[in-house]
Amino acid sequence: MAGSQSTTQLVRTLIDVSRFDKYNCLFAIFPGAWSIFLAAASRHADGDPVPLDWVLHRATLAFMYTYLLSGAGMVWNDWIDRDIDAQVARTKNRPLASGRLSTRTALIWMLVQYAASVWLMDSMLSGQKVWTFMLPLTTGIVLYPFGKRPTSRKLGIYPQYILGASSALTILPAWASVYEGSVSLKDLGVQCLPLCVFLFLWTVYFNTAYSYQDIKDDCKLNVNSSYVLAGSYVRGLLLLQALAVVLVIPWILHASGSAWLWFSWLGVWTASLGEQLYLFDVKDPSSGGKVHRRNFALGIWNVLACFVELLLVSGSLEWFSDFDKEFEGFGMGKWLLRDVGTDSGYYP
Repeated sequence: MAGSQSTTQLVRTLIDVSRFDKYNCLFAIFPGAWSIFLAAASRHADGDPVPLDWVLHRATLAFMYTYLLSGAGMVWNDWIDRDIDAQVARTKNRPLASGRLSTRTALIWMLVQYAASVWLMDSMLSGQKVWTFMLPLTTGIVLYPFGKRPTSRKLGIYPQYILGASSALTILPAWASVYEGSVSLKDLGVQCLPLCVFLFLWTVYFNTAYSYQDIKDDCKLNVNSSYVLAGSYVRGLLLLQALAVVLVIPWILHASGSAWLWFSWLGVWTASLGEQLYLFDVKDPSSGGKVHRRNFALGIWNVLACFVELLLVSGSLEWFSDFDKEFEGFGMGKWLLRDVGTDSGYYP
């Protein structure tokens, strides 16, 4: 019985160290899901449709590999930062910081998750260019905790930049998986650039707010974070970051001509980011957590929005497509209308 209890406790601790009991790891799944649904919509618009069940299978593989890779990254981050985390109120009870989990067991668990993630990416990409995509992601995971060190600050590098770049890079294998290797790396980069820039800016924004929760302990321990750029003007920094996020959205959407995406992405995000800036209180660091949770909700919303867009382009929601076309009568023209029969290019 004692052995069973010990095993149960170990499993709970492993789940804890990977943050699988929290929503944090789910941030990692958003880029892949958005990318796959938008890439599939692009193929449909170009007259090269793919079955919906095939797309959902690809999306499931992307979900699983990014979720496990994020879990492995969480373990690595806590392994490197265990001594610092032990001195921070919000993180002192984490498994490695508190000593509930040995460093050896943590590393084994990290490698298991990483290996499973590689296998799942291999399945998603049908064995093509797996390490071309996995090596940059791995590099980002390895470097992230070191971005919090004072040395990185001297170099003008902040952990949010590394996290943002890593998040953006997950767009590429997801998009490539839908096109099944028919797109060169150069063309892939061009097609995905707007979405990658968006993911980078968005991640920097919400993680700046999230990390602000630890400002008191971070200042004592000289931990590097992007909010130190602004000093007492953190709200102003977040405003500029949020504005950058909003301004990139038209770059993503201008070629699609989708009224649905203009409303569900640009409209909803602009309103939500405005609310977040209102909620953020410089005098209350915990308000950064509220901003973080709002962005998690936005991520889920965008998964649904991109999936609906795929259904619209594929004709699965004809009644909504007819409604979408009614916007032409309100003078919105080609800017808001999609002509699925054209071959003008759906996304940049």
